[in-house]
Order: sequence, then C-alpha cells, then structure tokens
Amino acid sequence: MKQSQVMLGACTALMLAGVCGGTASAATGQAMFADVPSGHWAYAAVDQLRADGVIRGTDAQRFDGNGLVTRYQMAAVVARAMANAGNMNTADQAALDKLSHEFDDEIESLHSLSKRVDTLEKHAKKTHDEFTVHGNFQQTLESHNHAGGDGSHKNDSKSRWWAKELYINMEAKLPNVVGDWKFKTKLQTKWGGKRFNEEPLMAGDNANGYNGGHMYDERLRPDLAYFEGTLGKTQLWTRIGILQPWVQNGYVYGANLRGAMLEHWSKKYVWHAFGGLVDSSDNDLAVGAGAVYDNAAGAWAPEIGQDWNDNVRAHESFKVVQTQNASSGEWERHLSRDGVNALSAEEEASVLRNGGTGSDNAKGNIEDMFGSNLSTKKTVYGLAYDRMYSKKLSYSLGAYRYTSAAYNRRPLYIGSASFDYKLMPKVILRGTYAQGSQHGENSNPRGWMADIMWNCNPWMGAEKAHQFGAYVGYHVLAPDSYIRCGYGDEIDKGQRGVAMGMYYNLTSNLQFTLKYGFGKSLTYNNPAKRDRDKLYSGVFCYF
Repeated sequence: MKQSQVMLGACTALMLAGVCGGTASAATGQAMFADVPSGHWAYAAVDQLRADGVIRGTDAQRFDGNGLVTRYQMAAVVARAMANAGNMNTADQAALDKLSHEFDDEIESLHSLSKRVDTLEKHAKKTHDEFTVHGNFQQTLESHNHAGGDGSHKNDSKSRWWAKELYINMEAKLPNVVGDWKFKTKLQTKWGGKRFNEEPLMAGDNANGYNGGHMYDERLRPDLAYFEGTLGKTQLWTRIGILQPWVQNGYVYGANLRGAMLEHWSKKYVWHAFGGLVDSSDNDLAVGAGAVYDNAAGAWAPEIGQDWNDNVRAHESFKVVQTQNASSGEWERHLSRDGVNALSAEEEASVLRNGGTGSDNAKGNIEDMFGSNLSTKKTVYGLAYDRMYSKKLSYSLGAYRYTSAAYNRRPLYIGSASFDYKLMPKVILRGTYAQGSQHGENSNPRGWMADIMWNCNPWMGAEKAHQFGAYVGYHVLAPDSYIRCGYGDEIDKGQRGVAMGMYYNLTSNLQFTLKYGFGKSLTYNNPAKRDRDKLYSGVFCYF
C-alpha cells in the first residue's frame, strides 16, 4: 500500500481538478468508465472519510448535488484517501478497503499512468540536460567627458554611446560520445549609436588575420563556438574552438581565443593553460601612434592616440621625412625617429611589414602613405594558477606572451598577480597588479587595481530579486600591462582614477547597473587636457 501511496500522489493532485468541477464534464472519462450516480454508496463513504480527516482538503471534495462523476474521478479521490490514511479507526479502514476493492481497476490505471508520467519526466529532464538555450538582452549608455578636444568641433569633449546587445547561448551534449563532452556556442547581435533607438547595426573593423581581415557584428553572429569536456582519463578539462579563457578576472586577457585551453581542478587550486590566435578587433585591443598630416603646419607629425581615446600602445613613435632620391631626383616619404634622418631601407621595410608604430591598427596611417600590406596576426599564450589559501584568502598568478604588430612582432611578456581577501561575509578586498616587458619612450607597462566590493565580485548575479551590490576602488589601466583588458566601464582603458558602481536586481533576472569613474589619461600627450570622467548605466534582462 505504501508504494501505491507514493506512486499515486502526483496523479491524484491532477485528478482533483476534475473532481472540483462536481459534474461529469470529462467526456473522455465517461467514454472510458461507467458513470457513478449521485446515489451510489461510494459518495457516503467518501464523505465519511472526509469528515474524519482521512481526506484533507476543501469542501469541493464533497460530491454534493445530483451530478455524476466518472469512476476514474472517484478512483482519484480514493487514491487520495489511501495516500493520507495514517492512523484510521476501524470504520474508516473498512470503508477505505471497500472503496479500494470497488475501484481496483481504476486505481491500477492511475498507477500505470503515474509510471508513464515518471517516464515522461525523466525523458524531459534528459532532453533538457542534452540541449539548453539561455541568454540576455541589454540596453546600455556610456557618457564620456574628456578634456582632449580642442574646442573646434561641437561636442568634441563629450560623447554618448547608446548600445543594444542580444546574446543567445546554446549548448548540447554530444551524442554517442563517451564522457561529458558538449558543444557550446554564443550568438550575438549589437546595435550602437549616438542616440537612443537610432542605433544602426554595428560593423566591426580589422580583426585577427593577414592583410586586414574584417569582423562584423551581424545579426546573431557566432561569437563563441567550442567543444568542452574531460580529456580521456587525464582529468584535464579541455576546450577547443573559439572560446573565452577569462582567467584572473580578465584584467590581462578578456578577449576571445581561437585555440585551445586546458584546466586541472583540485579542491584548493586550479591550473589554466591556453594558446592560439586572438579573436578580437584591432580597436578593442588598442589604438596607437601614427604619422599624420598637419594641415595647419603643412607637415607630417607623429600622433599618439586620438583626442580622447587613451587605450594606446605606443612604445615607439615615428616621424615622416621627405628625402630626395639621388637617382631620379624625386622627393620620397620615409620614416624617421628623429625627424631628420630616414631609417635604412631594410629597417623601414621591417617596420612597415610589422605594423611599426606601436599599435595593431596604427598601421592604417602608414599603410595610407606607403601602400603596405601589413600582417595583423596576433597570438597569445597564457598560464595561470589559482589557489584557495584559506577561507578568507585566495590568490592567482599568471604569465602571458603576446605577439602582434603593436610591438613590431617582438613578444610582449606580462606577469600578473591578484588576490581576494574576505574582510566580512559580504565584503571583499581585491588587489590586482600586472607588468609588461615593454619599456619604450611612450610605454605604460605597470597597471594595478584595488577595490572594496560589497556583495559582488565585481559583477553580481541577477537570479535573486531585490539583491544589491556595490564597489569602489582605484584603477590604473596601463595599456602595456594587458593584452585586452576586461575592465573599463568607469575608469576606461589607458586611464587612472577612482571607480565606483552599484547593481540592483529589479526582479529575478532583471538587473540595473550604474557606474561612474573620474581620473586622468595615462597616454594623452597634452598634460593640461588629461582629465577624464565616464558614466555607464544599463538594464540587463536574462532568460
């Protein structure tokens, strides 16, 4: 009887909806079973069990009136009584026994239905486990105030950027594959513009590849696509494809990767190793120094960065000089370090071939002048070690190697260390330090951050309604201390200053974010115009 009680419980709850109707409205039930007339002895027996508390519920379980119910509905009520029998008196036990025999066939049908429901639930769970879809939509606004403008153009010292972004994540367990291997992908669409609801579909710029490949943010463009699972019996968690490593909270490397990643997890530490091609646009990685033509002066001059974009890699700047060809007598443009003497033909060819002026997209300025085809291939290799030292303290160490035109194909080596210390149950102190190997005239190789975070790390989940989190800190995002930094919502890349922010979940899976930063540019070449501040806000909906 106990087995029947367990198996019939779920079905009985469903059947009561039909019972509450009071009449024989279930045509399928009438077709399957003979109707139970209102004067049948079972009515009185059920009412007795209800009065004695064997059947617990509302008066809707009483069969009042002159209506009919099907035997199937009556069996559901009897099954409910059997599930709640407990310690019954003799009279109630006799009534229940009589009822169970009367509706034995129908109860057996319920039992069979329960088994089929369980089978369907298991199948549904299995299907859910094998394929899932989730994602998020976000509306954000970035408002910059930058002192780099010269005042000659309207709003040259202020800018706003409205953006809508849609991400859809899908994952599927690989069929007929031994182990836990899955395929995961993320599709994205981005719109961006200077006015709300007037954002055109965003097109990307030069991306990783040779001779200037292009990356476009088309509708539902695949952003991530990779396989992941355990590598045989090695206990190495493996990812292969277009993936996101995201180690050390993304300070040094927050970009996608076309390659592979191996991880080994234990109770107190994790090893991460990855390598491949950087999958990110040139503008997201950095801008840089280039030779530009000054119309007012009527000459070419070096330019470090833009008026207000401070994410600049410029370890070496070049001027452009004109020299007369001894054979033809024609004047030719050449690169120069001092503005007087041109580089040798061999060195100039190497500089042009490799990008030259300290940026992955500064090559455009030289390419315009010299018609060069420049390689934009960028490779990265990284190794990180995370350690849970105690319940309060954890730390991470990392080493990275980056090769690109930004450093004339000379590798940029970066070492990084970070820690989290739990001051209180919901309060964390986080410190991060990273240093690059470049030490040229215009390099900024040392970056660091210090943050106090309350109920966030530094981002906050959106699952719990009305949850609140906040942080405040000081950030120095030095361009030669990272490859692509995952921070920059308030103190932007290439700047230093105070950063603060808050998160609030308006309801479950609907989050509002507000961030603000104020400080100075690290790279702009006019000290009087380095003041910066930025406001960032957004609404994020997860599904």
